[in-house]
Amino acid sequence: MSTTLPPLPSPTSTRPTAPSSETGGNFPSAPPRRSPWRRRLTTLLVLIGLPLAAYQSRAAWWPTLVRFAPWLGKLPVSERKLDGLVLETVKRGPFQITVTERGTLDSMRNAVLTSKVEGSTTIISIVKEGEHVKEGDLVVELDSSALQDKLTQQQIAVTNAKSQLDTAMENVEIQKQQNASDIAAAELKLKLAQLDLENYEKADGDFAQQKRELEAQLTLARDKLAQAKEQEEYFERLVKKGFKTQNELNAVRITKRTEEINVEVALNKLKLLEEATYVRTITELKANAEEYARDLQRWQAKAKAALSQKEAELEGKRLAYQIELDRLERLQAQIAACKIYAPQDGQVIYANQRDGRSSDQVLIEEGATVRERQPIVTLPDLTAMKVNARVHESRISLMRKGLPVTVKVDAFPDETFRGEVDAVASVPSSTGSSFMRDIKEYEATIRILDENEKVSKLRPGLTAQLEVLVESRDDVLQAPIQAVLNIVGQQIAFVVNGKTVERRDVTVGQTNDRFVEILSGLAEGDLVVMNPRSHFEREIKEYEAELIKRQADKPQTPPGMMPPVEPAGSDRPAARPDRPNGPPSGPSESAPGPGGPVPGGPAPGSEGRPRGPGGDPVAFFERMDKDGNGKLSGDELPEFLRARAAEMDTDGDGAVTLEEFKTARARFSGGGRPGGAAAAGGSE
Repeated sequence: MSTTLPPLPSPTSTRPTAPSSETGGNFPSAPPRRSPWRRRLTTLLVLIGLPLAAYQSRAAWWPTLVRFAPWLGKLPVSERKLDGLVLETVKRGPFQITVTERGTLDSMRNAVLTSKVEGSTTIISIVKEGEHVKEGDLVVELDSSALQDKLTQQQIAVTNAKSQLDTAMENVEIQKQQNASDIAAAELKLKLAQLDLENYEKADGDFAQQKRELEAQLTLARDKLAQAKEQEEYFERLVKKGFKTQNELNAVRITKRTEEINVEVALNKLKLLEEATYVRTITELKANAEEYARDLQRWQAKAKAALSQKEAELEGKRLAYQIELDRLERLQAQIAACKIYAPQDGQVIYANQRDGRSSDQVLIEEGATVRERQPIVTLPDLTAMKVNARVHESRISLMRKGLPVTVKVDAFPDETFRGEVDAVASVPSSTGSSFMRDIKEYEATIRILDENEKVSKLRPGLTAQLEVLVESRDDVLQAPIQAVLNIVGQQIAFVVNGKTVERRDVTVGQTNDRFVEILSGLAEGDLVVMNPRSHFEREIKEYEAELIKRQADKPQTPPGMMPPVEPAGSDRPAARPDRPNGPPSGPSESAPGPGGPVPGGPAPGSEGRPRGPGGDPVAFFERMDKDGNGKLSGDELPEFLRARAAEMDTDGDGAVTLEEFKTARARFSGGGRPGGAAAAGGSE
């Protein structure tokens, strides 16, 4: 689709020429005496020359005048008679998509000397930066005076702990011997008690012997009793015959009675032994044996507990000694770590760095304080170099391993180095200044591939410019990116057709920093206007209103089915969905930046890749509304939206409401940064 505009004066060149100064040039100084007709001629020339000079230079001041007097921009093109068009030719040729970044040179193989001293310490000597050292040379010496004092105290602690350990070991041996004596005594008592019980119970034991003795006494008493009875009978016969007296008979009777008593006593003793003494004695002996058995168990338990206590004390003393010994060894290692030696040959480079959370510079020098694990010196291998760079999230999807890279080092501006992408981080870097915490950047490593003779002149820390070649195609129809405008998702260009300029709808493909691929709408050799917003602002706004009205008349698209569109007024052409710039995967396609998709789309340098509208405008508005008053002031708006604050503020109250924000977002929603031709680099 093309629209022919009123005829314009044909430009005299493809670039605006500087305002002519021929008519308004320097005039010779008036002679002391000049005739009146000469003064009148000079005045006439000045009156004629000044308007001519102003007319020649109005291409520069006209846009500014229109900005302060908008009604001038609404005049028809034929009445404005603009002739300051900047033209370029649509051509075919090689088309490259590149990613340009800056980075810092470093060695692929660095020997980093770090402080291994706990806490903080001071550098008391260090080899001068730039000097070459050999393997084993002393490079850095740290202050070890405080560690030496601690070492002396720790040696005393180790000696005390060793003495306590030896005492605990001796106590264990003593306890073992004491336990053996106590258990042996208890076992002896138990053995004797068991023997007593056994001797009392067996057939020839104590009980049997006592019983036999009592039975013998009983038998003897009975025999004497029988003899006494016979003697009594004999004396009774003798008394009757008068041979014995009555007293003698009474004496014999007393003897008989005594023997009867003896028999009775012997019989009672035997009965007492069998019925009482035996039971009591056997019960006592069994109880003693059982008690001594239990006493043995008690002594065994006591011995085990006492030995366990002594062994536990020994283990505690052994652990305490080991702890003190480890501390001593650690202090000795810390003192040894105060002297740092070179692990390889190399050139000494101080590890000066900037603190990521502040602007303080960490300097390495004698007297400087260093913390544990802080790098102090690096010994780089200068034959293998790399470039460390950070790539913005909007371009990370274009980066992949193996892509060729052109490297230019600021220190050698006349030389170019070859490289390739060696690695790309999968997560954004977490370091950086606090005021840039919302910027997501990914670490990338570029390996330099040139020969050693060329690489050896490079030094770590030098700044390098990187150009990563993502894609290269030949014979691509292309136009300058400033010549193609994106109006509510429709790309247009203004083309010179004879004596007139016409607007054409175009279809674009991929883009780079300078050119956009033309798929349809333009032909090779067409002259396109590079600064259309400077001359056709009214026509652009009318066409924008027409496209917005068309979209409003269309049926609503279900949620989640909204096609990606570029913001209204963006000069950055949107890429076709079937021709994305670079691979479809990557952080920039799947993970929006902090705060989610915004009306500004991707950050500057997004390589022209499309982005859908995405995100909730209400949620984004609430995040920006820090004071919660329902309006966005100039301080609350992000930097890239402040230039459009006046355009979004339709009621002119100095603040942007939610409805005004949603209306403005409908006009320039989707990918691309708002900012018009100026954002895309268009000339005004």
